[in-house]
Amino acid sequence: MKYKSSYPYIKGVYKRKRAKRIRLAALCLIVLLLAVKLNHIRADVFGSKGEDIIIDIPKGATSGEIVDLLKENGVIYYPRIFKFVSKKDNAGFQMGQHALNTGMSYKEVIRIISQVSTPLNSVTVTIPEGMELWQTAEKLANAFTEKGLAFDKEVFLQQAESFDFDFDFVKEIKRKENRLEGYLFPATYTFDDETTEIDVLLAMLNKFSSEFGDEFKARAKELGLTVDQVVTLASIVEREGASVQEFKTVSGVFHNRLKQNMKLQSCATVQYILKERKPILSTADTQIKSPYNTYLHAGLPIGPIAAPGAAAISAALYPEDTDYLYFVLKDGKHIFSRTFEEHQRAERSGS
Repeated sequence: MKYKSSYPYIKGVYKRKRAKRIRLAALCLIVLLLAVKLNHIRADVFGSKGEDIIIDIPKGATSGEIVDLLKENGVIYYPRIFKFVSKKDNAGFQMGQHALNTGMSYKEVIRIISQVSTPLNSVTVTIPEGMELWQTAEKLANAFTEKGLAFDKEVFLQQAESFDFDFDFVKEIKRKENRLEGYLFPATYTFDDETTEIDVLLAMLNKFSSEFGDEFKARAKELGLTVDQVVTLASIVEREGASVQEFKTVSGVFHNRLKQNMKLQSCATVQYILKERKPILSTADTQIKSPYNTYLHAGLPIGPIAAPGAAAISAALYPEDTDYLYFVLKDGKHIFSRTFEEHQRAERSGS
């Protein structure tokens, strides 16, 4: 009987087991690499720790160019996934500088670059209603200085008096002094490091122009008032009203007094002369000779005494239909009266 060696069989089994181990090791390696890859994708899409970076999106850049810019700067690694997410969110990217982080999630990146960018070297300042021109200049100067930006309030005030602004309402102003008082519209403004004093004035005058639109102009004409007269009355309403809710009633009182040729006797106009908001005026204060003193002169003063907001302007144009002629401030709100006797009782009793 011939003996057959089992070596080839054993060798074959060994080869098959070895191949199986190799395939298993390869599969494990693939799974591992895939896990690492998926983890990297997850971290990139959903966010991780990264470094701050400024991305400047140029004007006219296409969405593809913006995605390339983000990838080149390490903000994203997977452009196709980013495009898919941004398309799903219907995002619209904005030009300008955007503060990002290389570890931000895709949704966070999309949210930021879809917003209108604010210049990094910028100042945002809110000018409240009722501010006088010199106070506005000081607030602007302080805001610019805090940000390390240049602003000369003296230049600002000088240009407010003398610059040749191309606005019809400015050209119609007859005053030589305090020309733009009342016209630097109270609002929140953002300026960059290249903004000049003239730029600030133009921004605030443009805001006034947009607020005092065709409806207000038509209503002023209907009342027989110039824009300057409306702004002047609105500035008094702004300063005299204890709250926005009172503006139309206060305006109604002043309209009634103007119709009857009564002096407005507004404390706010005297405070404007004094450059001090004294809570109680002396008799001497009310006798100061000035075209702004409504205790001495009937009608409106020569010009506005502060910057009125939209509510005060609207109240000046659309006063409450009332027969009140007097008001006195008691406990933070006004008591309105029809006769002088009622007014005196209100002053004494507060009721």
